[in-house]
Amino acid sequence: MAIKYISVNDSPDDPGGLIKEVLEMGAGFPGPAEDILVAWMLRLGEEQDPAEAARRLLENYGIAEGPLSDDACGRVVELLRQAADFPQTRLAGHMGRRGGRAGRGDR
Repeated sequence: MAIKYISVNDSPDDPGGLIKEVLEMGAGFPGPAEDILVAWMLRLGEEQDPAEAARRLLENYGIAEGPLSDDACGRVVELLRQAADFPQTRLAGHMGRRGGRAGRGDR
């Protein structure tokens, strides 16, 4: 099932324009920033790499560098920067892990 967002800011990297709306709110965004980041990640398509999407958003929205505001909007930008820096190799190491009986080889 595909979800179609109405926002004019909707894009593959920012489904529903969620991050753009937070940035437009600026200091008026009440937070919590962590909830927005989780909602953004859950909205990304399965084929989307969150680190790559975050890098593109930071660049496209002009927030890749510079000081952060001391509010919830600044925290969203900080979290996006952290997501962009997340190494894909670290994620790949966890994707194939098998735990429990399967990991031990019990039959």
